[in-house]
Amino acid sequence: MYSSWSGSRTAAVGLVLANLVPLVGVAFFGWTLHSLLVIYWLESGVLGAAYVAKIRRAAGEDDPDSLPEWEISSLGDTEARTLESFVGKPNRTIARYFAGYFGAFWVAHGVFVLVGFPDMFPEVAIASPFAVTVAAVALTLQHALSYRLNYLGNREFERNGPVTLLAEPLNRIVVLHVTILLGAALIEGAGGPIEALVVMILAKTAFDLEAHRREHERAQRQSVETATTETVPAE
Repeated sequence: MYSSWSGSRTAAVGLVLANLVPLVGVAFFGWTLHSLLVIYWLESGVLGAAYVAKIRRAAGEDDPDSLPEWEISSLGDTEARTLESFVGKPNRTIARYFAGYFGAFWVAHGVFVLVGFPDMFPEVAIASPFAVTVAAVALTLQHALSYRLNYLGNREFERNGPVTLLAEPLNRIVVLHVTILLGAALIEGAGGPIEALVVMILAKTAFDLEAHRREHERAQRQSVETATTETVPAE
């Protein structure tokens, strides 16, 4: 079994290597801005699928007081729901709701990336199927590695509640990809210089590493809190 530290470090190295694939493609093989947008869109779908698997496997308890005070809605909802309202519901119900909520965002994002962005910038070079396939495979393997080493290997599923996992990727995905799209519009408006594409990739990698660090620090913190609670003698 992997230790928590070694598993997290290995997954972080895998994250950096996977993000280096687009960097090498842009720097040496002429991968375009549109290729990057399609690659990152596909990666967000992989990340969403990973969270569906995490939510279904989660065996920890959610603390309603620690959940963000968000209201979210999915397809078919007549009104928004608070995160707290999901506490105690079966994992499969929470996973299904997340899939509907996240899937709607992912499809809308894809329509913009595949259709809207090329319409806005007709001169943009359309994504290369080869580039997209290579990078998407690398990033998919990275998320699978993280799931295997950290979530299962380090038994993080025992310390994560399903509603906490429902909330965790929403802010990360929305902020990251809105930033990428806005940055892409600025880059394309400036003529798509390679230097700007490299900066985008490096910034995205740094964002991913920070999200990785926070996610696994939270899991370790919960582990320590649980162990402390279990060792306190009953009065």
